[in-house]
Amino acid sequence: MRTFYIKTFGCQMNELDSELIRQKLLNEGYIEVENEKNAEIILINTCSVRKKAEEKAIHYSREMKNKKKTVVMLGCLAQHKREELLKIAKADIVIGTKSYEKIIDILLDFERKQTKRAICEDLGIFQLKSRKVKEGEFSAYVNIQHGCDNFCTFCVVPYTRGREVSRKASDILEEIKQLEEQGIVEIILLGQNVDSYFDGKYDFSDLLKLIEDETKYIRRIKFTSPNPRDITMKVIKTIAQSEKIVRWIHLPLQAGSNKILKRMNRGYTKEEYIYQALTIRDIIKDVSITTDIIVGFPSETEEDFEETIDVVRTVKYDGAYMFKYSPREGTPASLFKEQIDNETKGRRLRKLIDEVNSVISERRKLMINKEYEVLVESYNSKDLGYSLGKTFNNISVLIKGFFKPGTFLKGIVKDIKGHTPIIEIRN
Repeated sequence: MRTFYIKTFGCQMNELDSELIRQKLLNEGYIEVENEKNAEIILINTCSVRKKAEEKAIHYSREMKNKKKTVVMLGCLAQHKREELLKIAKADIVIGTKSYEKIIDILLDFERKQTKRAICEDLGIFQLKSRKVKEGEFSAYVNIQHGCDNFCTFCVVPYTRGREVSRKASDILEEIKQLEEQGIVEIILLGQNVDSYFDGKYDFSDLLKLIEDETKYIRRIKFTSPNPRDITMKVIKTIAQSEKIVRWIHLPLQAGSNKILKRMNRGYTKEEYIYQALTIRDIIKDVSITTDIIVGFPSETEEDFEETIDVVRTVKYDGAYMFKYSPREGTPASLFKEQIDNETKGRRLRKLIDEVNSVISERRKLMINKEYEVLVESYNSKDLGYSLGKTFNNISVLIKGFFKPGTFLKGIVKDIKGHTPIIEIRN
């Protein structure tokens, strides 16, 4: 068993884990193939945040087993369901989120014994001594923190990723320096709750400043995701004073009602959230604020929902991920009474999407005739004659012309297509 294919579901953390696992396998002589058809081993990196993601991963695993593949399930679903996946997903091997360090030994053991098993030991944060960048890559994820101590009542992450653990700042900086020497110009710092980062010496603001000061070729630093209860004025000011830290903050709201926020165990009120968001807009020039919002949380009334709409209208988000509440097994909220019916959730979600789209349109119009620096990300297959890129405040844009990914350009926003600004490059 030497050929492998990785299928990844879920967040950026899973994408990074898959890349690190990929490199570890390659380092040990395994051969990556471009499609599942030619692979002997199928590795499935799974997500547990929503039920649909779980169902997709389980279905894919069963499909691969029916094609006589060796199936390895990784990620949050693996950590959460463990041995159960050997039956319901027909997986051969299940490896939890803290056991990736042993993946080679586990694969070799299965090759010898053909014994199915689940391994969910706590071996700490998975990292490699060195990382290799694929040809043409200009942006890279870097893990700084693992786990979450907030225990929101709807969320499985504390149970699948464990308690908060921060990597040493020196290890993070060494990894980033390796990446920039290979041509990386943008890094994205990852953690379940980056603002709670602390390695015993450096807090999150200190880490951001360290990376900015000690890197030569990195031109953009991003991070995700913070929690509103933990983001500090020190971090906000560090971003405002930086020439490298992107002017974008993802600030998950989840709900606008104080009653619902308390039931979610979010640790802040509607008023505190709005004050924080408006303070960020006041201090960080041209900042974009995006968010996550859940509708239909247990016991949410129409009045509660309208509180969420009020926050949307007040903060005026630049983007949002919006979802119907999905009960997750093992979380307190899954046991709450007064679960909301799916029809009501759907109606509220449609209204929320309309409200968010309205404020995004307002925000985009403010960009017309302004100049922005853009990092080209790819060629655009949908709109011929355009490239895709991101501004320094993380807004996706279309750029007239074909430009090499990883190139920095300056241009003026001349028009808006849907929610996407059209930029003409300055001569």
